[in-house]
Amino acid sequence: MSGKLIYVYLSGAHRTLPGAEVAAIAEAEGIDARVVLELDQLLVLYADPELTEFLRLRSAYSRRVGRVLWLGRLEDVRDGVAEAVEKLRQLGVESARVEYRHLGGMEKERVYESIMGFLRESGLKPSREAETSLDVILSREVAVVGLRDYEIRLKDFFGRWAHRRPVYMPGSLNPDVSRLFVNLSRASVRRGTVFYDPFCGVGGFLLEACSMGLRYVGSDISERSVEGALRNLEDYGCPPDVLLADACRMPVHRVDAIGTDMPYGRQSKPLGAGVGDLVRCLLENSESVLRRGSYLVFAQSSELEEHVNRVVSELDFELVEVHRSWVHGSLTRNIYVLRRR
Repeated sequence: MSGKLIYVYLSGAHRTLPGAEVAAIAEAEGIDARVVLELDQLLVLYADPELTEFLRLRSAYSRRVGRVLWLGRLEDVRDGVAEAVEKLRQLGVESARVEYRHLGGMEKERVYESIMGFLRESGLKPSREAETSLDVILSREVAVVGLRDYEIRLKDFFGRWAHRRPVYMPGSLNPDVSRLFVNLSRASVRRGTVFYDPFCGVGGFLLEACSMGLRYVGSDISERSVEGALRNLEDYGCPPDVLLADACRMPVHRVDAIGTDMPYGRQSKPLGAGVGDLVRCLLENSESVLRRGSYLVFAQSSELEEHVNRVVSELDFELVEVHRSWVHGSLTRNIYVLRRR
């Protein structure tokens, strides 16, 4: 594998989901990536540089992505800073915006002052106006100095925030979470695979698939939801590929990825079926339309974990990942990633 060391500073919104999203994007686009270092909010990978471009296009839970200039022990960070600055000089960089992140409760101010002193000693001119951004990320034992390629900010998604869409319904997920589900499904931009959401509501997942350049189709049993999804998609310039249909009778023949936020039986009420029945319905019908080797991602209340596991064991699915996520009050949901055998 030909590649480079890439660092990804992750969102702190969840312990396991940000790293899982990076791995899913690499797998979806067929990019070799090997994890070299994994800490809270930090991944260092040996990967093809094109991974950075797909993370820029797709990721919701990555915050900063760039090239590692130096990686080593915290006690050697002075030498590491000098080495990183020399590499910057070779690239013609004499001034940089320096941003510092510390992991694991370090003494921020003291270490920050030391790092800035090392940088000045090495001849780099720190400047808030510089076009180049240098990230210095420290843990109790490890230091990473990296040349940032780009930053993904939560405000980049605000234009598609649930309450800003033409049609809003209570329980709709915001675009960062919706995008996460789509990414975990391993739908591929490069291969032009088809993503399907059988409980699409007013189209939040489809909007994110569209914004990433994915092919998609959605369906919902509620006529009101379908009308809302059509309006939302059209408002954002996305093809209105939405059908009125029951998830227990999926209106598609073959799809390459399924991601959905199905009813939990609390704020989102199922129509004419219990939530446990809907889980079985979703999985059985997904088994019949999902291509072998492809992924299904869905969320459900953690109270139904035993039932979900039993249904999965009866069908031709492999349970790949489970991520537990607190929603509000007493509602904790499990996000399941299944692979069809």
